[in-house]
Amino acid sequence: MNIPKTTDDFQKEFYLSIDLMDKIGDLRIRKLIDRLDNVMDEIIVSAIIKIFENVDRPSTQYTDQKYAGIILIKLKPKTQNDLSTILKSTIENWNKSVKEFPFWLKENYGLESLKNTLTEFDAKKLNDIQTEKIKTMKWWLKI
Repeated sequence: MNIPKTTDDFQKEFYLSIDLMDKIGDLRIRKLIDRLDNVMDEIIVSAIIKIFENVDRPSTQYTDQKYAGIILIKLKPKTQNDLSTILKSTIENWNKSVKEFPFWLKENYGLESLKNTLTEFDAKKLNDIQTEKIKTMKWWLKI
């Protein structure tokens, strides 16, 4: 296993780790997480956001997102990326059982900023799935 140097490297190592879980359990993903201390936050955040956006792995979506969330909570990578943009790209595909994602958003952007952005989203014309997921995010965060 290599230390990821790019977002693509991260995703390749991450998905390989998830795909090997049936054979070796979570050993490989735990090793990957241990090696991420040497990876720039922006690479981690960009890759994790892509994991939450990914609609091409429906059979492993929950597991993918659960471990992506664990990485966010354990490493607490920081980003200056626009919160609205992140929510817009991830909310529809986010698995509501993965509470780590909204808690990382709160940690990175602050409760008030997240609360304001979620309220702005509520005011937009959202589809039923997006509306439900915003409600769930607020519920997780006790907003």
